[in-house]
Amino acid sequence: MAETWRVSKLDVDIRYQDNIPIIEGRGECDLITSRKLRKAVETLINAGHCTIAFDLRNITYIDSSGFRVLLEAKKKVAQRSGDIALVSMTAPVHRVFNLLRLGELIIRADTVEEAVEKLKSIECV
Repeated sequence: MAETWRVSKLDVDIRYQDNIPIIEGRGECDLITSRKLRKAVETLINAGHCTIAFDLRNITYIDSSGFRVLLEAKKKVAQRSGDIALVSMTAPVHRVFNLLRLGELIIRADTVEEAVEKLKSIECV
């Protein structure tokens, strides 16, 4: 009897709107795949960005390790008075977001445009 292992997959792209970086994820963000998300965040922070929008409309699953990456990103950009915004959370993502009680800690937006407007007003140091 053969065993079948299902491996999660996450694709991560970075694009820009009004000079605000937007990390767009597609797939599942878990312990293994969250490394891709962390690498994208580190690339942007090392390039000097202090505001980042995360477009989550195509994330079908996220666990605590995925949210850890988001919280680490918030902590790092906050050191320069920056912030992050989460865009278009799917139901599974929103469920974990609520379980972790992050509603007052992280900016949320329904659209990328709304997130960019919120982040553009932030002056980083």
